[in-house]
Parts: sequence; structure tokens; C-alpha cells
Amino acid sequence: MKFDFKVLFSTAVSALALVACSGSPEPQTEPVQETSAVSSSSQDSTAAVPVQEPKSALPASYKDIQFPEYKYVAPYPKDYRVEIAPGISGYIVSDRSLPLVNFSVYFEQPRTPLALKDEAATSMMGGLLRRGGGGGVSAKALDDSLEFISAGISSSVGTFTASFDIDCLSKDFNNMLALSKQVLTAPAFDKDQVEIVRANYLTAYDRRYDTPAKVLSALRSKVNYAPNPRLWDANADDYKKVKVADLKRMAQGVYANGRIVFALSGDVDKDSAVVMLKEFFESWNASVAKNVKKDAKNPFQEPTPLTFVRKPGIYVVDKDISQANISMNQPFVRRPHPDYYPAAVANFILGGGSFTSRLMNRVRSDEGLAYSVYSSVGNDYRDTAMVTIALQTKVESVEFALKLIREVVNEFAEQGPTEEELSQAKKSLIESLPSLFDSPESIALVFAKGELLGKTDEHYLDYVKEINAVTVDQVKAMVKKYFDMDKMTTSIVAPVSKLESIKPFTVISQDSLEFRD
Repeated sequence: MKFDFKVLFSTAVSALALVACSGSPEPQTEPVQETSAVSSSSQDSTAAVPVQEPKSALPASYKDIQFPEYKYVAPYPKDYRVEIAPGISGYIVSDRSLPLVNFSVYFEQPRTPLALKDEAATSMMGGLLRRGGGGGVSAKALDDSLEFISAGISSSVGTFTASFDIDCLSKDFNNMLALSKQVLTAPAFDKDQVEIVRANYLTAYDRRYDTPAKVLSALRSKVNYAPNPRLWDANADDYKKVKVADLKRMAQGVYANGRIVFALSGDVDKDSAVVMLKEFFESWNASVAKNVKKDAKNPFQEPTPLTFVRKPGIYVVDKDISQANISMNQPFVRRPHPDYYPAAVANFILGGGSFTSRLMNRVRSDEGLAYSVYSSVGNDYRDTAMVTIALQTKVESVEFALKLIREVVNEFAEQGPTEEELSQAKKSLIESLPSLFDSPESIALVFAKGELLGKTDEHYLDYVKEINAVTVDQVKAMVKKYFDMDKMTTSIVAPVSKLESIKPFTVISQDSLEFRD
């Protein structure tokens, strides 16, 4: 199949100019209008009436500035949702301001490798589906064609979904659909591209512990999670052994089964796009069926939920650094869960609210022990998430910092938030909602990913109601339940010889941080 991608240079320049001058659409708001009485008086031209100075329109102080009440109404999923065929649905958000199109397609396909030896091939395969060319189009020809028209195709494969994305000018969208189908349904895995990707993975593996933050991340996972195939870590030998045949074997059926949800945004007409996508997905499924071997052995298994070891204590990786990296963690909830919203408010006040948080005020502002200290609550619909309290501090200050954090948490759990803290937390969380929908592309992607996770159409409307309904007693209960320091694992990367004051702790070798079973 041949594609005519000739584009005049002037067209490209015009498109770039339009991009540089464009802005995001305004969010939907409902400001409360204020009214003011304006008085006027008539003057007799012959009367000796003193002229009064007009009142200044500016307040005397910035403190006197009055703002209208801000109410945000989130976009509604049903306004954008379309069904193309049974099991194929998506969201179309039109924006004709620029001649650009963004198209993302998600194939719901939960899977993990059956054997550790296939982990490296699975990791490499996702990006190579596009980079390696396919369907009679070489990797080099594909790159040159996409570069010529300033377009892009990307691919990825995760534990629960496989996906691909298209970004292009609207006039090229139909051809890009055909090209993506040609390449991704019959991937070739060009040998030169395989070697480039292999080298990237080997370099990343060699540098996996280059920074204390990377070590801490691995330590945190090791001491909190039980072994699971989803956590397997491929090593250098695994990546070196991957062959093109392995990649093709692992790629069988990647885009073949499961529910399909897409997000389309940009310079498209909704009705015309529906007709186009019906033809596209029908031909896509036919092409996949043609290229998938019916007798191919499935190298994957159904993923199982992550589980926790639940062994509180202090765990240390010995590293000769001056700043200790610390993370305290405890199991949280899997959404949807009634504890999520009150815990989110509690977290904002404790350590999620940056400079307004209690941890930041006490640990940084009052004592100067850390540049940054924060807390977070996980937001996960697939697994039980974790709560976190994290900071960096001088090695000599570790004991004092841990003691101070415990005091802050215990005080918060007993006394709860002030009315001002509770009000500010709710206001901040609700007013951050518009940032999720700051562009047509964001709107389409948020709703597509939400559908895959099972979010309801009312989710973002309920969000505001749930946050506003949180009480002082709920906040206190969440802190006691999910920020219990005695139930947390404390992961530390620092010199062991300088941590005598916080014993007992368990020393974990850096070489044992990988999951290999």
C-alpha cells in the first residue's frame, strides 16, 4: 500500500505558527453575578453646584478586592461518548481551532508473562511494535514518512491494556489510520531497531541505582509487596537473550482481544468521525485475525492483585551519602472505596498541601530539617494502594525528623483539623479539578481511561459532593487508620554506620532489591 504524504512547506510553517499562537479553551464556569447600584444626578448648567470627585474604581488595598464565587461544572462523559460496535466505544471531543488530531486507542487485555525469561521480551516489545516497522513498511521508511508530515505513531503494552496513539494534521488522519493498521497488526521488529532498544534497556538497567531516589523506590517495593509476576525485574542477561522470534511470539494477539475504548480529539466532525471509525475498526479486526496464528501458544497468564507483606519496621540500604532518603508506607484502599475522599482531605492537611501542610510547617519551616516533606494517598482502581510520608534530611537529623513526624501525626489524629484547615483543603482539592480538563485531548483521554477503570458518568460531579461532605471526625478517623506510624514500613537509604540511634532496623542489600521469583 502506498501513501501520498506530500505537504507544502508553507502549510507546515502555517501550522507551526498557529500552534505557537493558540491557547486552551476556557473551562465551563458559573460565576455568581454581583449587582451594584449606580446613581447619577443631573445638573443645571446655570446652577452653582460643586463638582464632586468621582469615586476611585480601585480598592484602597488588595485585601479589599472582591471576587465572584467560582463554580466549576466538569464536562459530562455522555456528551462525548459514542458506540462504534459491540465492545468498541470511545469519546470524541471536537476542536476546530487548529488543524490537528489526537487519537488514542486502548485494548483491554490483562496479562503477565508466564515465565521470568519472557519479562525482558515483553518490556521491549511494546515500543517496538511501532519502531520496528511492519506490514511491508520498513522502519526507516515509516520514520521518514511520519517526519515528512510532522505526524507520530506510538505504541505501548502494559499489564492491563495495550494501546497506540496517533498525532497528525487533520488532513492526514484517514491515511494515518490506514498506516497504523498496516504497521501494528503485522509488526516486523526490524533488527537494527531491536538492537537500539536493547541498548537502551541495558543502559537503564546498569543505571537503575544511580541515584538514592531510585534505590529508595526499589527498597520501598521490596519491603512492602509480596512476590508477584507483575513485579518481575528483567536483568542484563535477560535483555541480551531476547531474539526477534521472542518478540513476535510475545506480540501475538496484543491488539486482538478484549474491549476497545478510544479517545479522539481535535479538528474532526463527530458524525463523520463515527463513520470513519466504524470502517477502521472493522478492517482492523479483520487484519488482526488474518495475521494472528490460531495455533500460537499463549505465553501469558491472568494478572493477580498485588498483596502486602505487612511487616512494619525500619529497613535500610547502606549508601554513603549525606542526605538520608526516607519513605514511610502503609496499605491503603482500592477504589472505589468510601474512605478515599475523607482520606484525601486528611492527607492534604497533613502533608499533601505543600506549604500549607502541617508536616511542611513543622519539619521544614519550624525546624529546617528538610527542603521537602510530604504525604500522599494512592489512587488505584486495580490494586490496594499505599499511603506515603516521605522526605530527605541530613543523616544526622534522621532520628529527630522521625520523632517530629510522629508527633505531628499523633497530634493531628487526636485534635483533628481546624475549621480553616478543613475549608482550605476542600477548596483546594475541588478547584484543582479543572486542570484535568484543560484541553480537548485531556477531556477525551480522562473519560476513555475512566471507562476502562469503571468510573461512572457521575464520577466528577460526585467528586465535589464527596469532598464537601467530609467532616472533622472523618479526618481524625482517617489519620488514625491510615497514618499509624506503628503499622508503617520505614524505608531509608543512608550510611548504616550513622543510624545507630534509630536501631533496631533491618539492613537490605542493594543487590537483593530485584524481584526474581
